[in-house]
Amino acid sequence: MADWATLKIEQSVRKRRVSFQTMALSLFLGVVLARGAVLNIYPFGLALGAALILKGGKGAALGLLGIVAGTLTLHDLPLALESTIVLVLLGLAGPLIRRSRHAPVFQSLMVTALTCLVFALALLRNGADPTTFFSVGVQGVLAGGFSIIYGYALNQEEALWRGEFNREQGMAWLLLLIGAISGLQGLKIAAVDVPVVVLSFFVLFAAERFGPGTASGVGALLGFLPELNFNAQNLMDAGIFGLAGFCTGAFQRFGKLGIGLAFSAVTLSLTVFLRQEAVYSQLVSSGLGLLLFLLWPGATPRKDFLKPKPIPEVEATVSKVKVLAEIFDQIALSYQAAEAETANLRPEIPELMNVLVERVCQSCPTIATCWEREFYKTYRYLFDLFSLVETHGKVRVQDLPVEWKRQCGRLKEMLLGIQFIMEQEKSQEAWRRRLGANQEAIARQFQSVSHVIGNLAKELNARHNRQDVKPSNLARRRRHFLDVGVASFSKSGSGINGDNYASLAFSPNRHAFVICDGMGVGENAAKMSAMALTLLEQLMNTGFDPVEAVQALNSMLVLRSPEESFVTVDMAILALETDELTLIKAGAVASYIAGPEGAEALSAGGLPAGILDQIEVPVLETVFKPSQVLVMVSDGIPDAVRDGGDWLKDFLGREQAAGSQELADKIVREVRRLSGGEMQDDGVVLVVRKNFWNEG
Repeated sequence: MADWATLKIEQSVRKRRVSFQTMALSLFLGVVLARGAVLNIYPFGLALGAALILKGGKGAALGLLGIVAGTLTLHDLPLALESTIVLVLLGLAGPLIRRSRHAPVFQSLMVTALTCLVFALALLRNGADPTTFFSVGVQGVLAGGFSIIYGYALNQEEALWRGEFNREQGMAWLLLLIGAISGLQGLKIAAVDVPVVVLSFFVLFAAERFGPGTASGVGALLGFLPELNFNAQNLMDAGIFGLAGFCTGAFQRFGKLGIGLAFSAVTLSLTVFLRQEAVYSQLVSSGLGLLLFLLWPGATPRKDFLKPKPIPEVEATVSKVKVLAEIFDQIALSYQAAEAETANLRPEIPELMNVLVERVCQSCPTIATCWEREFYKTYRYLFDLFSLVETHGKVRVQDLPVEWKRQCGRLKEMLLGIQFIMEQEKSQEAWRRRLGANQEAIARQFQSVSHVIGNLAKELNARHNRQDVKPSNLARRRRHFLDVGVASFSKSGSGINGDNYASLAFSPNRHAFVICDGMGVGENAAKMSAMALTLLEQLMNTGFDPVEAVQALNSMLVLRSPEESFVTVDMAILALETDELTLIKAGAVASYIAGPEGAEALSAGGLPAGILDQIEVPVLETVFKPSQVLVMVSDGIPDAVRDGGDWLKDFLGREQAAGSQELADKIVREVRRLSGGEMQDDGVVLVVRKNFWNEG
């Protein structure tokens, strides 16, 4: 209880700190981005203003005030007035933009339209040259495009403060930073060149967090793009900071002190050789940036209770070895099942007769007489002929009864065809027996390996622990911050649900939810889906990557039976310490992410496991925020209504529920209502919500 209270206090302090940082950052960005120019136009301030209006919350008003103040520092009153009018109109349209299903796109179009309209009217009023209207159009398009990028960057602000952002988040903030440095161009305080200070700080920041590759790219981009000039000085700055980032990042593992010493040495060397006319200013500014970097807090170590408690090495080894033994057992059973099915693959006489008819009788002019008027007589004649050849082997035409010679005018060809087919069938039968023997041998080998590994696990356990290995308690502890709801139903007239689900705590910082739908309904489908879930859990707990686990499951199902036997796999993998969500779909229907802005369907075409020897496993990467709900279903849910639409997406877009279980129950009740109580298939609904970060 004390730990939980401490956690809540830490969250409260962190929220207040982030709120202050948010307001300060919004004000700073508003001032400098409003000053930023590209090709003598000023789109950055309008783009940031649109992003702040759409985001709302703390800091938006200060950011807008900073934009107005920044435009006033340009000493261009008409520009400041026109920009303010655009921001006011965007503020009035803000509620309309937020209600839109595609708010960022709508916002971008609105920014472009209002910018072009206001600035074009100002040009018309002043009687400007018509060619200047082109620059107005460029400004509107740039403002609209950057508004989407800046909006995405502001929504990922918490990741920035943690210093833990992915490639897309980093690129968005880099573009925002380019606009900010552009706004700082020409700003000097005594001998301090402010853009060089900021540039040096962020090159060092990237070197510490991400290493030489990223740091060199950041240095080159920030050195060149803010001015966007191909003059010698601009290209020289890009080279200096790009090379400084690369050399500095190479000392990442030596910590801040090592990075700082490397940066000082590289900057001093390059500046003396390349920028002799500005050595003092460059070194003072770079030194100030280095000082800010040294004072800036380092990467915050992760402090959470998602990590498992330390497990003795022997216990962990025994647990994985036991699971590995079970996997080998399942593979052995798959080979045994395939060997049993192979024994029943010998074709029947009617199948061989069809092959003979296609080769010999198809071109015979009397085929209609034999196979239409005298069908039963011809069929019995061929059946007896096959039996005779199978019994005696080599048979001559002279040895056949006279009535058979009268029956068929192509008796010699027919006899040769039967003998060829039977010889071919005997050869295939020999290969089938050899295949069956090999499969049986492989199954025995896998069982032997399984027994050896199992005995090893028992021996390790007996020597070092003297008791059964305790299961991981990851799943039990995750109940405190994963809100999960499940509801299901069976097909009308069937007492067993063929769809199964599982919750797998297979990693310290990742959690998987899986729905498997076996072929058909009833007991066989239930056994198939349960077996698939068991294999997936064993593979992933042993260390298999989720995609590799699905591919291994596919291979096992193909080996298990040569007949059509498949299972769909719908897997969602939550990254518990970030907002990342990975969906793996092997023949599964769409999943849904629902939130305040509506519901989104996520689907991917893919084959179920067990149909082909090799399948491509579709993988979807998306964002899953704490304010959203993930809904996974089997095909019995969307197929309740067969009108071609997506009733579940519409239902989730308008339905609100206090908890995951309540929403799952509502979905099943809606399915029963839409189908009139007659369920055409089995169904499972699995609803997941991350509630740790927002709820105490």
